[in-house]
Amino acid sequence: MQVLKRAIKPETYISFLHIYPTTWGTAGDICLVRESVANSGASKFVGHKLQLALPPGMERDRVAGFPVIKVAGNVGDGHPKDHPSEWEAYEGVDIEIALAALKPWDFKLIELS
Repeated sequence: MQVLKRAIKPETYISFLHIYPTTWGTAGDICLVRESVANSGASKFVGHKLQLALPPGMERDRVAGFPVIKVAGNVGDGHPKDHPSEWEAYEGVDIEIALAALKPWDFKLIELS
């Protein structure tokens, strides 16, 4: 049996900041949504467009009913935009993907391992 390798075609994603209240304050996530998915609904995603080649099946979370990839979460107290250097990549997300999604926002990861 021969294994065929296919290149993953880059798609346009929107990197957006999802801010939500919690019992201890305000939390934030940087998420990615495919532009084609974002344009198919009534919700408006405001963010930065990126060209990324991502493997299928990474969209495990939902925001406003749309499948998204949660890339990184804010670990600081207060509003997420007030702590640009306190972001942590979620488990299972490649560091390079997290860096690409955070770069347009000028946010930084707290540790690069």
